[in-house]
Parts: sequence; C-alpha cells; structure tokens
Amino acid sequence: MTEPLPAWKKGLVISLALSIVASLFILIYYFEEETLESLLLIRMEYLLAAGLMVLLLWVIEGLRIKLLVLALAGDKSITLTDGMQVFLATFFFASVTPFHAGEWPAHIYGLNRKGLSIGESSAVTLTRSFLTKLVLTASAIALLVLFRGQLVPNFLNQVFVYAVFVSTCTVLLLLFFLWKPAVLNLLLLKVVDYSWGKYFFLNTPRGNRIYVFLMHELQDYLQATRSINRLKAVNLIFILILTIAYWFCFFSIAPVLLLGLNKTVPFFQSLAWVAVIQMIIIYVPVPGGSAFAEFSLASLFMYFVPSSALGIFVMSWRFFTYYVMLFFGGIVSLGGLKS
Repeated sequence: MTEPLPAWKKGLVISLALSIVASLFILIYYFEEETLESLLLIRMEYLLAAGLMVLLLWVIEGLRIKLLVLALAGDKSITLTDGMQVFLATFFFASVTPFHAGEWPAHIYGLNRKGLSIGESSAVTLTRSFLTKLVLTASAIALLVLFRGQLVPNFLNQVFVYAVFVSTCTVLLLLFFLWKPAVLNLLLLKVVDYSWGKYFFLNTPRGNRIYVFLMHELQDYLQATRSINRLKAVNLIFILILTIAYWFCFFSIAPVLLLGLNKTVPFFQSLAWVAVIQMIIIYVPVPGGSAFAEFSLASLFMYFVPSSALGIFVMSWRFFTYYVMLFFGGIVSLGGLKS
C-alpha cells in the first residue's frame, strides 16, 4: 500500500494541474489563425527583459529580508544569497497551500535555519508581512478612490472590495502585535492560568518543556520587536522603498510581456488589473490561486488584447510570475528538507 502524499506535494499537484488546464483552455478557446502569427512575431528582447525582472524580484526581496534581519535580530546577519533562498522557499510553500497558509511557517523555518531563533524569525516574518500588506492595501485603496470603486467588472470588483477590507483589518492587527508585542506574553500567561493550561504546561514534563521554550522565544520576539523603535528612519524608509519596488516590478511584467507580443495596453491600467488579481489570489482557497489567476487575467485583458494573442499572454505571464519562481523555490525547499 502506497503512502499518502505529503500536504505540500498534494498542493503542488493541484496547483500545477489547475493552472496548466486553465491556461490550455484559454489558449485553445481563443486560438485563431493569427495566433501562430503572434508566436512568430514575439520580440525576444522583451521576454529576456521579463526574465531579468524576475531575477530582480529575487534580489530585491533577498535584500529586504537581509536588512530586516540586520535591523531586528541583534548582532545576527544573513547574506543576500541566504535572503533570496528564504524568499524562494517561502514563495514555494505559500504557493502550494490554500490561502498561502504555508508562507509564515516556511519563512520562520528558513530564517531559523540561517541562525536566527524562532522568536527573532517570527519578528522578522511579522514585520515583513506587515510592510507587504501595508503597501498592497494602500495601493488598492488608492485604486478604489481613483477609479471610484469601478476598477474591474462588477463581480470581481465586489470580491476586490472584500479583499481590501480583510487586508486592511490584517494590517491593523499586525500593527497591533508590533506596537504591543507584550500582549502575546500575556496571552500565554492567561492560558496557563486556566486549570487545563496549568495541568498541561506546568504539571507534565513535556508540557513544561514547551512552556519554557515558548517563554524563551517570546522574550526573543519582544527584544526584536522593541528594536523597531530604535531603528533609524532612513532604514525603515529604505525597506519600505524596496517593498514598493518589488511590487512595481512584479506588476510591470504584464505590460512588458504585451510589448513582446507587439501589443500595447494602457500601462497604468495594466498595473492596476494585476494588482487586483494579486490582492484577491491570497483569499482564494486553491493553492497558488490557480485557475482563478488565469481566468481573471484573461477576463480583464480581453478588452485590450486581441483574442489571437490572449492565450499566449496568459501562459507567458503565469510562466514568469509563477512557474519560474515555483521551480527554483522547489529546488531550494527540497534541498532544505533533505538536510
């Protein structure tokens, strides 16, 4: 009898299967005689530019993680290569789990393997997530105001508004835990006050070891988050600029690919549509937002991109923004799992 696949392998199979099927469906559905002509007229320099932009994403995010570690983890530091590896492994596990549930555990584990404690890794992970969601949420709210709430077709617009609301609440919650980190310590002490908590954590050897471990890591977390207040404003601004640069580069891949297909769409409109998709993907209960990402991209860009090139565009966009990073993230992750 064969052993069941681990959860991450199931998520990987589901994600890739849905993504490939959706991409092929769009390609076949919109296939025309001009589709072959579009393939022959592809401008390779723009595809190369898209590939370089993906590499730039790795460097930006690796540098951002490196600077966050330097700022929050005391005298500990990691290299740029370490930061890129942590990012790729985090992307992999976020992409093969529903609601990106594997993102935080993978990021914490990756930093822990690089020499940080669990508490320090948690502080870096929480701060990174806060800055990411802050930039995305602020951009989404600006888009809603600019387009007066009618950025995309009605159904997607309603989902987008819901995603912005949830993301705003998440940003406020993360800010609270950064501003008042001692709350987590108080919550643990509150749990121990209950009879069942006292019995498990204080009256059993295993529970006592867990309690001591959690208290120790919470102290590291408190120490790391308190160092945020001592950070120079220049450091925070630079990390925030890197966050903005990452997402601007990510969103710009779509119009660059369209230029490679000799098609043009309004640049700002293109960035806005990709931002909408990225905001919603996080709350789709399918690993990697597969199928939803492909169909959403096709439904938005079909108004500007000829049907003969739409399938090629969807497949190429998914290749550069998902498959490439998933592949290299898998290599990094499997290397970590083996060791």
